[in-house]
Parts: sequence; structure tokens; C-alpha cells
Amino acid sequence: MDYTVIGDSVNIAQRLQSVAGHGQIIISEYSYEKIKESFNCKRVGEVVLKNKSKPLVIYEVID
Repeated sequence: MDYTVIGDSVNIAQRLQSVAGHGQIIISEYSYEKIKESFNCKRVGEVVLKNKSKPLVIYEVID
């Protein structure tokens, strides 16, 4: 069987993946708010992603 996922979340995830360096985990501010009590994260800054009108605040998951 073959499966496909589509939608805005998938597109953002792919674009965040392209921003991340080797071995780096980059997440959106939305994801950060969900996990901040369980993981140490560092605010990286804002990035402008393809087909997005507003910059997105991103975080790096440290541990």
C-alpha cells in the first residue's frame, strides 16, 4: 500500500527540514508551545518560508 500526506502542516515541516542543519531539529513556535515543558529548546529567530506571507519563529530542540 502507498500513503500520502498533504496539507499546510506537511509543507511547513518540509520547509523547516530544509532550514535545519545536519543533526539539527528545528520546530515552529506552535510546536515549541506544546513541548516546552518536556524539552530544552533555543529560539533561533524568524525565517520566511516559501509561500508564507508572515515570518515564522523557529526553535532548535537541544535535548
